[in-house]
Amino acid sequence: MMRSSFAGVWCVLILLTPAVSRAQEADGSRLWIVAGGASATVRGDCQTCEEDYPYRHGGSILANFGYRANPRMDVGAEIFWVPLETASGTLNTTHIDAVAQFRPWRTHGFFMKGGAGMAFVRNWVDTLGSGAINSKALSIVVGGGWAFRTEQRVGFQLFASQQAGALGDLKTADSDVPDVMGNYWSIGAALVFR
Repeated sequence: MMRSSFAGVWCVLILLTPAVSRAQEADGSRLWIVAGGASATVRGDCQTCEEDYPYRHGGSILANFGYRANPRMDVGAEIFWVPLETASGTLNTTHIDAVAQFRPWRTHGFFMKGGAGMAFVRNWVDTLGSGAINSKALSIVVGGGWAFRTEQRVGFQLFASQQAGALGDLKTADSDVPDVMGNYWSIGAALVFR
């Protein structure tokens, strides 16, 4: 199922590339769109938990859109979706963050980004009890990467990031778990449309 999702996203991106390029050429827009995939690692923990929660690995999808504020700074929004298989089903997390991306050098592709928003989690910690658990969390993202073809209409970037989701106190079917935190590490690649 994950492979078909990635294939569908790439097909849509390929079909939209000419339309996005023509629209931006017509109005000289400073808008940009980023879409790609990443390999993600997730680990949940809590301050008082005695269990040692496992690291989980899987694919993820990333999409950004925004506005170039100046030649070194972009502002926008990011959606990061991570579905992971667990013993009791699929753990789905969607991070929706406001982000700022900074390029220290105008002539090089290196960038750093940071932001904050919300994470929506379904079936969070399967080791604490049966049944799906739905929750919202404070989301924070930091990351960086390298962009290629930065002055072209269609470019490419490699990136690495860490998202943290602070769920706070989590209510399960069996008990209340205080100070639950999720860490999401990812490394991936994306197409950039300007």
